[in-house]
Amino acid sequence: MAEPWGNGYDPDGFSDMGWASFNDQFRDGLKGSLFELEEKGFLFGQYRGKDDQNILQYLVMGSLREHDRQYIKSAHSVNYLECHDNYTFGDRLRITGGYVDKDEKITSTEKNALVQDKLLAMNKLGALFLFTSQGITFIHEGQEWSRSKVVAETTVPDKQIGLIDHNSYEKDNETNWLNWNEREMNRELVDYYKGLIELRKQYSEFRHSKPEDFEFMDVGEKVAVAYILKDRFVVILNGENEDTLELDIPAGQWNILADEKLVNLEDQQLVS
Repeated sequence: MAEPWGNGYDPDGFSDMGWASFNDQFRDGLKGSLFELEEKGFLFGQYRGKDDQNILQYLVMGSLREHDRQYIKSAHSVNYLECHDNYTFGDRLRITGGYVDKDEKITSTEKNALVQDKLLAMNKLGALFLFTSQGITFIHEGQEWSRSKVVAETTVPDKQIGLIDHNSYEKDNETNWLNWNEREMNRELVDYYKGLIELRKQYSEFRHSKPEDFEFMDVGEKVAVAYILKDRFVVILNGENEDTLELDIPAGQWNILADEKLVNLEDQQLVS
């Protein structure tokens, strides 16, 4: 991966040359605008700006130009929720979700790092959306345990100490170092990511499907997307904060590969 400097970000032009590029629409559609922390996307039960249900369908299909998106083919779409710049995915959820203020001094990094309940659910939903979407899946180090970057103490006076860092490129200290204890604290989320990696590896449908392989289901006015993939998989992604989503799926017996709790490819629950 490379980073285009000098205002050189041109996903349409890159796709014309056969190059893949970071899909910022994927990132912002799920979280909200990168530069507007108050703006909420799908994971917060809202659509950002002019987005609607169509954007969710376009994202899972690979943001293709035939749908007025950027890419000639889905292999050019690098889908991601965080990278080296800006807030981590976990910190964006913490701040925009109201769990911590961007100007708040973190007094307990351990308490801040722990994800549970609704915050854990949002992390899982974002990961599930990411790993079931067409295109290239990109994750950043520590994303699998909702890593937080809190400005660490140093011998140099710094008013930012204790704040969550939005861009820690210049720090070679605990701010950027990986804390494996935090990984163990959030083992449930780590295992969820591991399961999704295996899911995507085992079932090529989540990597090599075309728009005609998708049959989208009617979700009404919900902030959600649901579809049948190649008559074999039912994928339901519900971004609603409180409301459940009831859908009629084709008759028969279905194995649950993943839900809001875990990904299980071996001892699958059977429903009909």
